[in-house]
Amino acid sequence: MITALILAQTVFYITVSTAIIAVGVFCGVVAYHLIHITRELEGLSHNLHKASGEAGERINDILDRLSDLSILSYFLKKGRRSHFKK
Repeated sequence: MITALILAQTVFYITVSTAIIAVGVFCGVVAYHLIHITRELEGLSHNLHKASGEAGERINDILDRLSDLSILSYFLKKGRRSHFKK
């Protein structure tokens, strides 16, 4: 009878130890993937920041070109500044 209890306790300890190791490995894999996702999001954020900066420069270029037109120069700030300086 005692041999069966010792065997059951040993099997229980092995099972619990295996479960703890499995949970640790699972947490490690989850952490690895979260770090990978974070790095990808950081790269995406950098690319979006770069693209928005380029878009802002293009919009300013377009506004500068439109302000050179005499009809639209009254409505654009650059045109108003040059209009008041004259």
